[in-house]
Amino acid sequence: MIIKGLKGLFGFLTIIPVGMESIEDISKYFFLCPLMGLVIGSVAGAVGFATNLFLPDLISGFLVLVSIQLLTGFHHLDGLLDLSDAAMARGDIKRRLEVMHDMYTGAAAVASGVIVLALTGLAFGSFSGLEILKVAVVAEVVAKTSMVLTAYLGKKPEYKGMGYYVVESMEKKHVEAVCSLLLCAVVGFFLVGFNFVWVLVAMSVAVVVLGSYANKTLGCVTGDVMGATNEINRTIALLMMVAVMV
Repeated sequence: MIIKGLKGLFGFLTIIPVGMESIEDISKYFFLCPLMGLVIGSVAGAVGFATNLFLPDLISGFLVLVSIQLLTGFHHLDGLLDLSDAAMARGDIKRRLEVMHDMYTGAAAVASGVIVLALTGLAFGSFSGLEILKVAVVAEVVAKTSMVLTAYLGKKPEYKGMGYYVVESMEKKHVEAVCSLLLCAVVGFFLVGFNFVWVLVAMSVAVVVLGSYANKTLGCVTGDVMGATNEINRTIALLMMVAVMV
């Protein structure tokens, strides 16, 4: 069953045509998202490492970002854009959810997307050689772990979308949440050493802030919220690594 769950996660989180499993199977093993981050980060990091042999650090850094977005089909970035528009919307919870789910992209979405992508690309570009591979893996594992923890802390949406099933699968699942965090910690400390402490602290604060904000202003944690958390925490993890490693 765990193989089926991992396959479902891989099919859901990437554009690789491995086939889709049921939303229940994907949700049940959602806590293993850090393993998906390990794979995605390794592939994207390898692109950065290889291109850095003949291209400047900054260009290789942006190619890592491009690789991640292509591998994930811009899926989580869309969540960031939707949450940004909802955050700027005036009105009650119902109104914000309506804005989040509409088909239009507002100024807040464009601005947040540009800022997060620019910071992420520049941060990747601060590393070279084997380091760019290491930080790519760590950043993506942190990003995926943050989605799990946000679901763990989140309130379940009333409507039955992906967010509903994921949050439901993580309700009071303390062992799964700890397991996800431990997977993240093992990868992080192995690849970047004690410096990972600061990344872990920053991720934890960001997850609590974003999760609490979503619960208060949207009444729940949706799939878009988890996607936004993924994008934001990748950037935060990279900025922390730039601060303590470069």
